[in-house]
Amino acid sequence: MIYDTHAHSQFSFDGERTTVEKSTKAAIEKGLGGICFTDHCDFYIPPMKADFEPIVNEEFNVPAQQAEIDRVRGLILDGEYGRAAAKKFRLLKGVEIGLYNSCRLKIKEYVASHQFDEIIASVHYLDNVDPYCGGVYYKGKNWKEAYGHYLETILKEAKWLGDGFDIIGHLDYVARYAPYPKESITYHDFSDLFDELLTFLAQNGKGLEINTKTYKKYGLRTPQLDRDILIRFMELGGEILTLGSDAHDTERIGDKFDYYAQFIKSCGFRRLGHFENRKVKLVNI
Repeated sequence: MIYDTHAHSQFSFDGERTTVEKSTKAAIEKGLGGICFTDHCDFYIPPMKADFEPIVNEEFNVPAQQAEIDRVRGLILDGEYGRAAAKKFRLLKGVEIGLYNSCRLKIKEYVASHQFDEIIASVHYLDNVDPYCGGVYYKGKNWKEAYGHYLETILKEAKWLGDGFDIIGHLDYVARYAPYPKESITYHDFSDLFDELLTFLAQNGKGLEINTKTYKKYGLRTPQLDRDILIRFMELGGEILTLGSDAHDTERIGDKFDYYAQFIKSCGFRRLGHFENRKVKLVNI
């Protein structure tokens, strides 16, 4: 059974389009084995975001989120969503922690002070900007500089956080909003960086996320997942691949999971991973 390991709810600053209950129901209806709500926690917010949306507190209310997850778990166990879901469906508690150099102490304290099933570590902001907002990050950089700097930042911050996370989230986030004809991040273009990052993940039992939100159309561009990244991860001893929709609404829960499960299988993997109580669980594709 496939799990959606990366979904957002009303507890994310940008999660107003859904709720824990609505997205859980969608995951069950789509035949998933479970879902983990990994709501946003970024301690640094670029000032430039005020030009695109109100500056908000991106540290979500953990007790409230987890209490709501417990409430919806009760509905599942009571048979609200059918007998099969009551027996097998797993509803999990997570966080997507935003990596940022100047917030390291806060990040360490945060992950140590809460109990989650799963912690995704992602880079949303770097160099005081958000790649999502207006293209400022890309100005003065060619595609190799922009993508390479992003990968270097992920590597540096992930190594620093160490055992404080379980999964690296959307490593090609920066390609979504880029202005370049070069749509995708590939192993061939950054082999040394990828070897270092993938080796670190493999040797430390970390998961590599396949974030299906990245591989959709953005204007005239459609980034593609490079199979060489997955093949190299396996060659280096990696075995934990996760599927995440990065959904902020019910429609995108489990989006294109069947396609990417088969894509992953074609690269030689036979299992997908998720985390429960910070321990990896592998299930057959």
